[in-house]
Amino acid sequence: MEVPKGVEHLGSGGHYWHLWKALYGLKQASRQWKKKLHDVLSNLGLVRSFADDCLYIKKEKGKIVLLVLVYVDDMAVSGPNGHYIVSFKELLGNDFEITDLGELKFMLGILITQDRHNRLIYLNQSAYISQILTQFRLQDATPVSTPLLMKHNLSTTQSPQSEAEKQVYKNYAGDIHYLSLVGSLLFATQTRPDIQFAVNLVAQFGGNPGIAHLEAAKRILRYLKGTIDLNLVLGRRMKGGFDLVGWTDSN
Repeated sequence: MEVPKGVEHLGSGGHYWHLWKALYGLKQASRQWKKKLHDVLSNLGLVRSFADDCLYIKKEKGKIVLLVLVYVDDMAVSGPNGHYIVSFKELLGNDFEITDLGELKFMLGILITQDRHNRLIYLNQSAYISQILTQFRLQDATPVSTPLLMKHNLSTTQSPQSEAEKQVYKNYAGDIHYLSLVGSLLFATQTRPDIQFAVNLVAQFGGNPGIAHLEAAKRILRYLKGTIDLNLVLGRRMKGGFDLVGWTDSN
């Protein structure tokens, strides 16, 4: 922001500038935007969810007619009736300059595919998984069939205890940061619940990881490489149902 010509010196001598509009980059800009958006959505009859601060819900006669998911200044709008969606976009356009990108296909690294005939939604993070495979130099690694070894035995005893052991780990890890790797895996669990247990396990050793822990985290990535095309399917299969399969250990 630049001061207009001719008034450069009005800000001195005890005077100050009064900012009438929040600008990108200022400390309070994001808060002011969130507050403004919340006020507009509230005036349109939407209520913020208790479960998710970014989810707004509109109900009529006790039934949900509109769902609005907000990420900064991007929105995903959904509802059982297209009339409410179109009406919402028109009303929102009265307060903000908006761009309608049509049917939701890609958001936050997640590919979204809708099967309207079978009333199913497929969520896929294959592009994101390919990205983190390259980031951690595992794009050419051999895929594995399970996210964890059958008898992994991971524990804190495998963490480095001395400065010499810590140096050995640093030399082995190179420029791979353990917490960065675990954080990347955590983001993938949004559509891959099959790695949830394994990721939670390796995350427990983030304070002082050892070589065994790093190898376990890398194995999860290798598993994702071999199952990169798996989708999380939302909805109800109308014909034939589905088989719910689970595994457990002896205890």
